[in-house]
Amino acid sequence: MITPDELAQVAALREQGLGRWKIAETLGISRSAAQRRINALDVDPATQVAMADIGAKDVPGMLWIKTDKHGNKSYSARMDKPRADEETALLIEEATESALARVNKASPVAPSLIRPQQPDGALFGFLPLFDAHLGLSMPDFGLEEAVNRLVSGAFEAINAMPSAGCIAIINGGDFTHQNDDSNQTPQSKHPLPIASNYTDTTDAATDARIAIIEHAAKRFDRVETKDLIGNHDPATAKIVRAALRQRYRDSDRVHVDLDGTVHWERVFGENLITAHHGDIRRSLKDMALSLCSKYRVQRGTTRFHEHHTGHLHHIKETRLDMGGVHFCQHGAISCKSDYDEKNVFESDSILQAITYRESGGRKSTMEIHLD
Repeated sequence: MITPDELAQVAALREQGLGRWKIAETLGISRSAAQRRINALDVDPATQVAMADIGAKDVPGMLWIKTDKHGNKSYSARMDKPRADEETALLIEEATESALARVNKASPVAPSLIRPQQPDGALFGFLPLFDAHLGLSMPDFGLEEAVNRLVSGAFEAINAMPSAGCIAIINGGDFTHQNDDSNQTPQSKHPLPIASNYTDTTDAATDARIAIIEHAAKRFDRVETKDLIGNHDPATAKIVRAALRQRYRDSDRVHVDLDGTVHWERVFGENLITAHHGDIRRSLKDMALSLCSKYRVQRGTTRFHEHHTGHLHHIKETRLDMGGVHFCQHGAISCKSDYDEKNVFESDSILQAITYRESGGRKSTMEIHLD
């Protein structure tokens, strides 16, 4: 039997817009019990009284009114077995509600980001993160030291940059050093000195990127972020990108670029800024012509074109009159590896941060020495 209090509870929950599945969960009853109470609630009161007066006992979906010897009334509702189509509809409803509940529990809450004071919309910040090699193992240097090196260097660069309307934070590849737990480079199968397993390294890489992005959001009104593949870790770009996409799915200030993982390009005013990991084996002349062809539309609307790469672990800048491309090769964020030491690669570890003017060209270039 269904009591008046139970009917009142169902009525209140339905007014809140809850469905059968949610009502059952809230009241701690089965879904069939919840449906019986809903059916009882939906019967017209006048019909309820009329059917009770004539002693109706077997009317589908009708409410029965029973009075005990003390004058207390109780209610009951008969619910026929649903037809096949109705039963299918109920199953679909249950599955949908269950799926929505799981999604709502899994959906991350968008982080609260404090807007900066008076950012300059005529400026654009660019923070390329090339060759961090977070999983590299060296004497007295491991995953924790590598993450601290990256994050502290990025924070210092961000703090020194002019506050702009937008900043692009680009993972230029070789971010985690390793591509999986085989601890080898994917193509050449070169063995790698590893400080941690791949799962821990990708987790740390994601946490580091989140810290950098949300620090940048304090000084820049909008943050764009992109992950490019490196020759060491082509799998990592999609892993970190997926994690960042979920974290910032509801944020209107952080944009995760999902357009591929090989090339990045951005037009800002009179500037065309592009990036690639840098492991394409072609001459600068051929690259200049190829870039002019690849970005022919963007180049038609801009006057300055800078192309940024890493991979070779040292800074080098080359300006070509042919095509008017300024090639910017960046140093590695990571410390020197055994390979660097053996081959006497002695370039400093430097993180660069660049600010562009909307009218064209650079306003400033910050160099943070990490050694």
